[in-house]
Amino acid sequence: MLPDLMRIALILACVAPMSQAFAQQPTDTAHLAPTVVTVTRAPSTMNATAAALSAVRLTESARHSTGIALDDALRAVPGVQVDNSFNWALGERISIRGFGGRAQFGVRGVRVIVDGVPATMPDGQTTLNHVETSDLERAEVIRGPAASLYGNAAGGVIQLEGRTAPAQPFAPQLRMLSGDDGLRRAEGGAGGTVERFDYSALATRSAWGGSRGWNDASSDRVTARAGWNAGAAGTLRLSLAGVDYAANNPGGLSDSAMHVDPTQAFANNVKQHAGESGRHRQAGLRWGLSRGVTDVEVAGYTLTRALDNPIPVRIIALDRDASGGRALLSTQVLGARLTAGAEVQGLHDDRKNWANNSGARGAISLDQLERVNSTGVFGQLVRPFGRLGLSAGVRGDAIRFGVSDRLVTATNPDDSGERTLHAVSPSAGATFALTRSMAVYANVATAFETPTTTELANRPTEAGGFNPDLQPQRTRSGELGIRATTVTTHVIAQWSATLYRAHIRDALVPFEVPSAPGRQFFRNAATATHQGAELGAQLALGAAATLDAAYTITDAKFDRYSTATATYDGNRVPGVAPRHLDATLGLTRGWLFAQLAVRAQSSMAVDDANQDHVAGYAVWDLRSSARSRAFGGVALSPMVGISNLFDATYVSSVVINATGRRYYEPAPKRLLYAGVSLGAR
Repeated sequence: MLPDLMRIALILACVAPMSQAFAQQPTDTAHLAPTVVTVTRAPSTMNATAAALSAVRLTESARHSTGIALDDALRAVPGVQVDNSFNWALGERISIRGFGGRAQFGVRGVRVIVDGVPATMPDGQTTLNHVETSDLERAEVIRGPAASLYGNAAGGVIQLEGRTAPAQPFAPQLRMLSGDDGLRRAEGGAGGTVERFDYSALATRSAWGGSRGWNDASSDRVTARAGWNAGAAGTLRLSLAGVDYAANNPGGLSDSAMHVDPTQAFANNVKQHAGESGRHRQAGLRWGLSRGVTDVEVAGYTLTRALDNPIPVRIIALDRDASGGRALLSTQVLGARLTAGAEVQGLHDDRKNWANNSGARGAISLDQLERVNSTGVFGQLVRPFGRLGLSAGVRGDAIRFGVSDRLVTATNPDDSGERTLHAVSPSAGATFALTRSMAVYANVATAFETPTTTELANRPTEAGGFNPDLQPQRTRSGELGIRATTVTTHVIAQWSATLYRAHIRDALVPFEVPSAPGRQFFRNAATATHQGAELGAQLALGAAATLDAAYTITDAKFDRYSTATATYDGNRVPGVAPRHLDATLGLTRGWLFAQLAVRAQSSMAVDDANQDHVAGYAVWDLRSSARSRAFGGVALSPMVGISNLFDATYVSSVVINATGRRYYEPAPKRLLYAGVSLGAR
């Protein structure tokens, strides 16, 4: 790790003075308007924020991708690792600096907000199958602990925003796509703006036969947004989302099984009909008002979710109701920007487990009502002193977990109970402007992460209630970074570099037991350290070419971690790639567009003992489209893409500490797809 950090520091020492001198050439340089972000809870420019931030425009990537996964949306963001299992029953594993790497399904340790509505529940669990990736316009990412703003499970923050409504009163759109492995997708919608009112709606139907056995899936999704600018009364925005989905789960393979046939499913998953089907409905409403230096926001949401989830040893049924709200005030006080707010969330889960008898429900083993209620208050102060800016923030959270055991017999005691977890999360930072377009920053921050209700309910003893031994994970982190923008006659260059170190106590680690294959349980490791370096660059060469690239070094290791049978001190944290590279080259010539992307990842450990590793890989994708002229006000745009251009055999996702050493989820081979879009020009 040390030689890598020395290389990065040496690069910074060489590049920073050259970039500064280059940016100060008066004859052929200019300055871009500063990038404004809102993931910081109050509008702020990138260079005035003492944190590692990324802001990505997603319109092009959404228009040229298959639209069935989020990995394209978060490409070339330093520090972010997205492992696409190509398994719709599990979704992608998203981690930031190793936080979130433990998740077998959904997202953990990283807080996600979509159109102002939290996708992360109060227990820290995030599901994203209601997110329509082809309808996204922008992503903002805090690449480090942000509990002082967001509370639980904020080892990083991802804010996703939908497309802006078209300026004309009515703009329809239609897109059809077909590809290998039975890929089929249809999109239809419309949007527009009428005076102070704007709207958009999109409905999609997706189906995939899968690249492995028992891998087929389908989904029907609807998203809608509406906004009203009421002038002096502020703005009101409504967002709606819903999805019905069904997906089979082929499970992980052992190394030997994968080499025999990487397209096969684990036989027991097929026998037990492993998979997931469900529905999700949500609505969010936001009101905002800006008056001079003061901004006010009030927001609320409600959602319902139901799923049926057979795994090899159990059939899990869950009915969820959740709601929440927040209030935020940001204003200028004595030359400082003060932001303060409060947030409440509530979650009610009706959970039942049965024995899995070849896909049929057997004897009931769990019947309980789970409740999570969280309250958080936070404040942040940012004060500029010329080129120097100082910031400080703190948040207090109380999260109450409650469970009512409804399966009580003479031999099965009542496991009802409550746990309340508290956290106070401070942060502090500083920025210094070297020039108008270059700044350095440093911060110290904290994060905490409670076990989710699923992790608490999964007890190796098979008892009901919540695991009383599982504790929250807590983190202290420090980082140092630099970012700059250079604009010349022909080139716009934006780049950033960051060094960080995070110390983690009671790290949450997944494991499996032979009696319950495919079901993950959790325990606390003693301590771990995540440290690394991140380099990011965005380059625009006139209107003809763009290059986005990110290189990430992550050194995540257990400091002290022992179980009853083994000691893992000094081992790498499994599921976290030590090296990761993302780069995308886009070329435009007249009405033609082409994009070449590469994702490369080093070998990484897949178990706590570090006895097994997944091989490193490099995968190339190629996409092309044509922007046609409008005919009768309608533009037709064909597109074609090839994923895994060179037909590499690789593992795209892993099951950490899987029993039977079934760690590996092979990725599809070369995938060819083509489509056509029609819409108002």
